[in-house]
Amino acid sequence: MKNQTHLILGFTGGIGRAVAHALSKRDISIKVLVRDRKKAEKYANGLKNLHIVEGDAANPGDLKKTFEEADIVHYCINMPYHQWEAKALRLLKNCVDAAVGHKIKLVFPGNVYVYGHARYNPVDEKHPHAAHTKKGQIRMEMEEMLALARKDEGLDYTIIRMPDFYGPYVINGFSEQLFINAIKGKILRWVGNLDVELEMIYIEDAGESMVMAALNDQSNGEVFNVPGQGITSSRKFLQEIVDASGVRSKFGTVNSDLFFKIFGLFNPVVKELVEMLYLKREKLILSGQKFNNVIGPIPSTDYSTGIAKTLAWAKEHYSLK
Repeated sequence: MKNQTHLILGFTGGIGRAVAHALSKRDISIKVLVRDRKKAEKYANGLKNLHIVEGDAANPGDLKKTFEEADIVHYCINMPYHQWEAKALRLLKNCVDAAVGHKIKLVFPGNVYVYGHARYNPVDEKHPHAAHTKKGQIRMEMEEMLALARKDEGLDYTIIRMPDFYGPYVINGFSEQLFINAIKGKILRWVGNLDVELEMIYIEDAGESMVMAALNDQSNGEVFNVPGQGITSSRKFLQEIVDASGVRSKFGTVNSDLFFKIFGLFNPVVKELVEMLYLKREKLILSGQKFNNVIGPIPSTDYSTGIAKTLAWAKEHYSLK
């Protein structure tokens, strides 16, 4: 395994960096394709055996030169919601074509959008794909693209489906702001129902799960649900952040469709968030039984430890006192 080279697309995002962290611990050679070298160098701090290649995953020529010496590719590309319709399928198709052409395995981080409303809990891999949102339907098309490429062209792929991330380098304008505000003693703002049961996955557990599956041949052509550390609620999670920060902060939530529709007139990201609010209002908990049985024990960082590590990272990353 140490002689393998793993390519990461989307390295300067939370899951991409977490995959690199899991690979670095194993002394596996890592190649990352990035558009911004300076940003990538900041994310690469503390990681071993990492080689930065400048290029664009939207450019088939750039993909070709990075795939040539890779054994496994981790597709960690993400983008703001309002860009999904125009870019998501096209970018994945570029990567699938390159993976098929170079006969390398593709590991894809899935999410729960494909399920729509949970018909039962915990949700296993047999749950119907019944996405009722535009973004859920796009995710279904992405997964169908992988399955079709396997059927028609022999693509080896694995999907690791996970709940919402939190942790170091999860920077989306929402998650990291909770920790920044807690350190500063400002209000922590949430969306949805504070008391609905939910789960979140610590980002380094997510990255570790992807690498475990990538290195296991039994994962080829399979989909695995990987749950968070356990069931909590937004209220409990936010209170743990406040308590761990050692600073008095308040937290609150916005749970009005009207609010998002009004502000969505001025902000395309907020506009796209409206249809996803059901995930903050309804219970959807994943079953990890298949992953446990086929791959091994799911990495599981308890919330208190994950929150403490994320607060420490936020202080350093944003130079906060």
